[in-house]
Amino acid sequence: MTQDVQKFSGVRQHSRRKALLEARTKILFDGPDPGTMVLYFKDSLDQKEDLQAASSNGALNNRFSELLMGRLGQIGVETHLIKRINMREQLVRVVDPMPFRFRVHNVLVGELAELLEIEQGMLFSEPIIELHVKNSKGVKILVAPQHVFALGWAQDEELEVIFAVIRRINDFLLGQFSALNLRLANYNLEFGRIFASDVFEPTKLVLIDAFSLDTSSILDIESGKSLDSSNCNGINWDGCKEVARRFGLLEYLGVEAIAQEVA
Repeated sequence: MTQDVQKFSGVRQHSRRKALLEARTKILFDGPDPGTMVLYFKDSLDQKEDLQAASSNGALNNRFSELLMGRLGQIGVETHLIKRINMREQLVRVVDPMPFRFRVHNVLVGELAELLEIEQGMLFSEPIIELHVKNSKGVKILVAPQHVFALGWAQDEELEVIFAVIRRINDFLLGQFSALNLRLANYNLEFGRIFASDVFEPTKLVLIDAFSLDTSSILDIESGKSLDSSNCNGINWDGCKEVARRFGLLEYLGVEAIAQEVA
């Protein structure tokens, strides 16, 4: 969420909370307790032709993110997630986000294949981990660790820890998707810091934001068919629903139930 958020003037009210930051697909609000925030998942504004997609995309991303964040927590990966509040909201810890995100590639597809002018479908023997930032115009820029160090965004030791955690996350997620006959081709991860109140305690690096279908490429292993949402721009909403079905989340695509939810 670090790349897409933008501060906005005035106070926007939602669920009787003060809005802090807004991104294309999410909003951060003041939390009910000190050190907490509420992460609200917005619906897609691009699915005008599909009522179900337009009214349930946010709920699906919320539940999908909670599911995977929770499973990662069970294997010892620390995240900002505290709990899911309702169909569209999560309670999360206040974290100082790093001003860059990571893109993890397991299969050569999409933009990377186009940039390299190589036929799609190559399986990498180990994940390719890229660092990205977005400028004020929304243009995604690939940066090197040296940029991060020179700009003071992170220390060498922090990146070493994060890269090790990403490899652990990736191994786990590949297993989760493979068990459902899915191949996780690429996806985004973001990290942030939680500063200890005691100066003698170390700063924690935690996984933040959300694992979203909007920013992932997912393939069916048998057919090779793409099941990702292509940023939910109306191209492959059926793919989103198929991923939801395999993860047992189809109940979060019920338009009427979601529309009646009162945050």
